[in-house]
Amino acid sequence: MKNLLFLAISFLLLIACQSQPEGTVETWWINSAKVECTGVGPQTCYQIFKGEELDRQNWQLFYDQIEGFDYEPGNLYKIKVLVSDKAEPIPADASSKVYKLLELIQKLTDPSLRLTNSWKVIKVGETEFLQDLKSGEDLIFEFNASENTYFGNLSCNTIRGEILENDGEKLILSPGATTMMACPDMTTEQELSKALIETRTYKIEDKELVFFDSEGRELIRFMEVD
Repeated sequence: MKNLLFLAISFLLLIACQSQPEGTVETWWINSAKVECTGVGPQTCYQIFKGEELDRQNWQLFYDQIEGFDYEPGNLYKIKVLVSDKAEPIPADASSKVYKLLELIQKLTDPSLRLTNSWKVIKVGETEFLQDLKSGEDLIFEFNASENTYFGNLSCNTIRGEILENDGEKLILSPGATTMMACPDMTTEQELSKALIETRTYKIEDKELVFFDSEGRELIRFMEVD
């Protein structure tokens, strides 16, 4: 009887072991846009974060493929991935690992991508009707939430910087780098530069983009460029 019990337990353990996938199971987040990268040659890469709770500031590039993963740009994904060793022989320029989707935990529309657009400055502080001092043209800013960059016209100089944080509501921008031209009136430029640095949140409504400071005061109002 004891022998039969032992054999039954051994058989169940064997079945259980065989049913477990070989490799390591990890939880990944996949960002809503791929970015240009260079592996063996130029390509586009996933941006991934490994962990249960997403940290948008620590994306890392992923150059490989995930078996069974159906990716659609514009969505944030939380998935379980099986990471296992690739069978020999492995080409010199190939990864030694195989990545396979085990479970799609979440698929969410990424609200941060709404910022990606060209926007015309229509008001900064109490100042309206803003124009380039040299050409008289509108002041245009371009935000790229996928690449976390921005570029804009401050009225005299242009500015280029990074989007440090953006979750669809919270927004922190780097001070950026500007061209070095001098103009007779730098008031608008200084006000815009200060407002960009002080921005902490934003909202998009009725084709308007509004930046606010930490106290909820309006700093800059933009209009979507058609």
